[in-house]
Amino acid sequence: MDAVAGPGARPRGPASWRLASCATSDPADPSSLHPEEALLVAGARPDRVVEFATGRHCARTALRQLGVDDAAHPVLADPRGAPSWPPGVVGSITHTSGWTGAVAARRGGRGGIASLGLDAEPAAALPPGVLEVVATDRERAALDRLGGVDGSVPWGAVLFAAKEAAYKAWYPLTGVVLHHGQVEVELSTGGRFRAQVSSTGVGSGAARRLVRGRWRLGPTAVVTLGVVSAPWSGPG
Repeated sequence: MDAVAGPGARPRGPASWRLASCATSDPADPSSLHPEEALLVAGARPDRVVEFATGRHCARTALRQLGVDDAAHPVLADPRGAPSWPPGVVGSITHTSGWTGAVAARRGGRGGIASLGLDAEPAAALPPGVLEVVATDRERAALDRLGGVDGSVPWGAVLFAAKEAAYKAWYPLTGVVLHHGQVEVELSTGGRFRAQVSSTGVGSGAARRLVRGRWRLGPTAVVTLGVVSAPWSGPG
């Protein structure tokens, strides 16, 4: 996770948890897009095309770090816009103002990684009214307590980013689109979080419903990484 907040990193950790990452504040040239990728943003605003190209650049950089043979091939998207990764690879891409990042890992067996979710949000207080929409009563009470411990952290933004990372980790495994109330996040001051998913028909058992993660606060962005551990037995 520390690597995600920096300019990029080589894969780290045991083989089942080797995480490759790339992060940048520099926009990529849209001409770097594969023709099939360019079709996904045909007709989009120029700034959106640049954002998309930067995300794909980061994704391919992470794939090359993993030694994926087809890292030069297109990273396309499913009908909801989630990135489509090469077989045997899990990953996630995120964008926020001035910061783009991607993570990728080999899909692991027992004790490895089943899915990843990466999110970045501006390191600032959420706009008025947003917290009341995205946070449960218990989460808001927890944010008040955290604010009393460390008032320098925009805890609302951390919570929002943690939920987004959990959604991104959950969706590739189930195809289920969650709303904010279906994911309850517990944050720690030590840079970790747990996200508990409660969704009818999305499986049973605490191990299946848990997304673990880490958060980091940078100068301009809050970055969160959520992980679902293998084995994953699918929706129940």
